[in-house]
Amino acid sequence: MSEPIDEQPEYVPDPVKEKQAKAVHFMVSMIRLLGVVLVMLGLAIVLERLPPVPPPVGYVLIALGLAQMWVAPVWIIRKYIRARVAEEEMAKAAEGTDAR
Repeated sequence: MSEPIDEQPEYVPDPVKEKQAKAVHFMVSMIRLLGVVLVMLGLAIVLERLPPVPPPVGYVLIALGLAQMWVAPVWIIRKYIRARVAEEEMAKAAEGTDAR
């Protein structure tokens, strides 16, 4: 069974990890925003609102923008989480060798 609420250790956030998480969140937000801009630019080109640019360029920009909005953020977040998990496992392993 789980411990009563009074006996559980209080969560104390690590300022370094909080700062890293905020930086990752900001970066992911900017990448998504730039992806939206690419999609809008691509649509303007495809709809021939920018006459000197051929429509196939617009389709490429739309594809890149969609990938930037959906694929890149997931990839970045997964890398960040893997790094945090590896860091915690290394810390636990170090604790285990120190305790002996």
